[in-house]
Amino acid sequence: MKKKKLPEEMTTEELKKELKHTNECLLDEEEVHAFTLNRASIHIGGVEAQAMQEEHERKCNEYRERIEQIEQLLNERAR
Repeated sequence: MKKKKLPEEMTTEELKKELKHTNECLLDEEEVHAFTLNRASIHIGGVEAQAMQEEHERKCNEYRERIEQIEQLLNERAR
């Protein structure tokens, strides 16, 4: 299995692709979460809903941190 490179090890082109991919992952996560909790006609108990919300927030925070890190690296390289 191929190990994912750290952002610091990526070329500028790789960083741009990773930024696009990570933004898409964040949007997908938000869409799936919104659909599951707001539009799905299934009953989710309070404990399960809370766990899903916490997992969603954790994933979104990870994506946002990675996006911020990549943007910072791209800005540094542009100077």
